[in-house]
Amino acid sequence: MRLRPLVPLVLIVALAATATSCGDGRDDPGGSTASGASGTTTQDQAEQAMGGLCDIAAGDLTDMADVYEAFHGRAHEALHAVAAQAQEIDPVVAGALLEAKSVVETDLEEAVPPADLPAHAQALVAAFAVALETIGLQATACAAT
Repeated sequence: MRLRPLVPLVLIVALAATATSCGDGRDDPGGSTASGASGTTTQDQAEQAMGGLCDIAAGDLTDMADVYEAFHGRAHEALHAVAAQAQEIDPVVAGALLEAKSVVETDLEEAVPPADLPAHAQALVAAFAVALETIGLQATACAAT
């Protein structure tokens, strides 16, 4: 059987499902909040998180403490919340977001920002944008550098 390529995706989806509760996945059609049994994410929280990710993706942060603050201080909780809400609607989108988040988290284990951190953060920005749209929030674009 050719199920082997699906194993990583199934594991990611299972982990996301384990970390969240099931819910109704209803969101505000106006785009200011998205709610599910896993919680509510506001547009402001999404924008704050995206701002932190964009700061990392720009590649201008040279101090690991600044990178850590941008990720853990502004984005990390929202990434988990949005992934949980997206899981209720589209598990593949949630899995892609969690996978991209994991790559950036691995980069954060380094003493200095790795050279490929901005590219990894850009991939996370893209996955986060898709997840935000999936749950009914608007994804703000990163400013051009």
